[in-house]
Amino acid sequence: MFVSDILSQKGTSVFSVRSTTSVADVARQLTERRIGSVLVLEADSRIAGIVSERDLVRALAQFGAKAMELETRNVMTTEVITCDPDDSIDHVMETMTRGRFRHLPVVRHDQLLGLVSIGDVVKARLEETRHETEALKAYIVAS
Repeated sequence: MFVSDILSQKGTSVFSVRSTTSVADVARQLTERRIGSVLVLEADSRIAGIVSERDLVRALAQFGAKAMELETRNVMTTEVITCDPDDSIDHVMETMTRGRFRHLPVVRHDQLLGLVSIGDVVKARLEETRHETEALKAYIVAS
């Protein structure tokens, strides 16, 4: 199974903000949308960074309540790791585990195609395992 399979099921819609968006607004959007991160895009739609719940916690620890007044550019992670739609689910799981993050933008030729979360990846892997188990059971019964 590949990242493109996940995107075909969940869609390619990605919520994003600008680097000038306030941290308070990002926190509000994460809560309202029930998501764990938001991409920060440049005017030309290139990825400038990502803000995760972890980034917000770090900002609060460092700046206290004043963190909510900061712009996203002050708290975002700027070294964003991405994946390709043709990457395998196993590769993406390894990347997320090694990097200790839960969200991975899907990019090809500098174009944002979507975003996958660890939840998306685990769901896809469980579905794949279920299909494999059913195929093995069918093979055993047919033998």
